[in-house]
Amino acid sequence: MRPSIVRALACAALLAALLAALPLQAQELDPNRCLYINVASVPVHYTGPSLVLTMDGSINGTPAQLLVDTGASDTALTRTGTEPRGMSLWATGASSVGIGGYSRVYRTRYKEFRAGPASSTSGELRVLHDFGTPPSFDGLVGAPFLLQSDFEMSLAEKEVRFFRPRNCSDKFLAYWDPDAVVIPFEANWSRSPNPQFTVLLNGKKLTAVIDSGASTTSVTLGAAKRAGLKLDAPGVERAGETVGLGDTRVARWTTVFDTLQIGAERISNAEVAVIDTDLRDVDLLLGADFLRAHRVLFAMSQRKLYISYVGGAPLGQRRTIEPWMQKEAEAGNTDAQMMLWSMYRSGRGVPRDPVQAQAWFERAAAAGNPQANVMIGRRMMDSANYEEAARRLRVGLRGLPGDRIASLWLYLTRLRLGEGDAARADLEKAFARDDNDQWPKPVARYLLGKRSMEDVLEDARDDRSRANRQVCMAKTMIAEYHAALGEADKSKALLAQRPECGPPPKAG
Repeated sequence: MRPSIVRALACAALLAALLAALPLQAQELDPNRCLYINVASVPVHYTGPSLVLTMDGSINGTPAQLLVDTGASDTALTRTGTEPRGMSLWATGASSVGIGGYSRVYRTRYKEFRAGPASSTSGELRVLHDFGTPPSFDGLVGAPFLLQSDFEMSLAEKEVRFFRPRNCSDKFLAYWDPDAVVIPFEANWSRSPNPQFTVLLNGKKLTAVIDSGASTTSVTLGAAKRAGLKLDAPGVERAGETVGLGDTRVARWTTVFDTLQIGAERISNAEVAVIDTDLRDVDLLLGADFLRAHRVLFAMSQRKLYISYVGGAPLGQRRTIEPWMQKEAEAGNTDAQMMLWSMYRSGRGVPRDPVQAQAWFERAAAAGNPQANVMIGRRMMDSANYEEAARRLRVGLRGLPGDRIASLWLYLTRLRLGEGDAARADLEKAFARDDNDQWPKPVARYLLGKRSMEDVLEDARDDRSRANRQVCMAKTMIAEYHAALGEADKSKALLAQRPECGPPPKAG
C-alpha cells in the first residue's frame, strides 16, 4: 500500500504517550537492568468471509473491527466503517496501491476513534474506497501504528502485545524461547516501518516481509519464476483469483516449493500461493498462516525480528478444514461457520457433506451472519416472500454495507413492497461514490433511469474475464426490475436472452 501524504494520527501519538507513561519503580532499584514492559495485550479475532485478523476498536462511540495489518503503510477506515455511520467524505485526489491496483482515498472527520489500547477524540482519517470484495472490517491499523514500539504477535494465544524496552539494546528479547531465530532488518526504501529481510526460496534469495493482513503466504509470479517455477509443471494448480485493496482481480496459483528458509528455520515442501502482481521491492509476503505456526516479535528497538516455531503446519493455503477453523466455528464465530459451510458444500478439502454444510449454514444464519442472510434474502426473493427478503437483506447489509449486489436486490425487493421513492433514494445513496463504470453501478444507473440497456451491456462486456457473468447479472436484474413494474412480457423476453450463467449460490 502506498504511503499517504496524510498521516494517521492521533491514535499513534496516544499509544506512544501510553508507552512513555509507564512507571519504572523496578528500574530505580537497578538502573542498568533490562526492563521489557508489556504495555498492552490486545485480543485478536478472525473476521469476515476471508477470516482476516482484526482487533476491537470503536468509531464515534460504536464498536468497530479493525484489520491488524503490518503490510499497510497507514491507518485508515473503509466504507464498511463510514457508510453505516453516515460519515461525510471528501476527495483527496490521492490513491493507495494494493494487490488489486489502485484505490481512491477520501478523508473523513471522526468524533471518537479507538484502536486497541489507544483512543482519540476529534480528528481526521483516510478512507480507502476500492476493494476487490466488500471489506468485512471497519478500518485497518497499519505498520506505523503497530510498529511504533516493540510488537509481538502470538496467534496461538490470539493476542498481540506492545512492549516498552529500557536498557535492552544488546539483550536477547524472545523471553518465551531461548532458541528463537533472530533476523536483522535490512535497509529498504519504503516509508513503511515494516521490516524487510532475506529468505531463500529453493535456494534463491528473495526479499520478504511479514504481512498480517494477508490470509496466506504468497510470492509474486516473477520471483517464483526466479526460484524455478514453471506454470505448466506438475503440481502447479490454478487457484482462481485473489483480491485486496484495488478492484482488480489477480490470477493465483498454488504449488509446493522444495524449501523456504527463514533465518535458521528451513521449511520443506513449502506450500505457497503464487500471485500475478508486482509488489515493487518485496517478493514474498509471510501471511497469517505463517503467523499461526510462529510466535513473532518485531523488536523495533533493536531492528531485529525474533521468530519461534510453535507447532502445526508452518504454512497453509486453506485447502482443508484446519484445526483453528474448526475451533473458531465451534466457539461461535459465524464467519468460520460459513467457511465450513462452503467447504463441506463444495467438497473442497473434505468429503462433500450436504448435511454438515446445512447445519453450519443454519447456525451462522441464526446468529446473524451477514453473508448467510444475504443469501437467504435472495432465496426469499425467488420465493416471492418479499417482506422476509427485505428483512434478511437489511441484516446482511448492516454487516457488509459495501455489498453493492445486495443493495440492488434490496431495491428490487422494496419495489415489490411499494416503497419505490424511499428505495430509490437509498439506492442513489449506496452508489453515490462509485465510478459510473464500476460494476455493478451501470445496472443501478439503469434501474434509476440514467443509463440505456445497450450502455449497461457494453460495460458488462468490457471485462472479458467476467463478461458472461456480468451480462447475465445485468439481464437478470433488469428483468426483475420490469417484473416489479408489472411489465411481464418485457421481463420474460430479457430472461430468455440471458447467457447460461447458472443460479446464484443456494442458501445451505
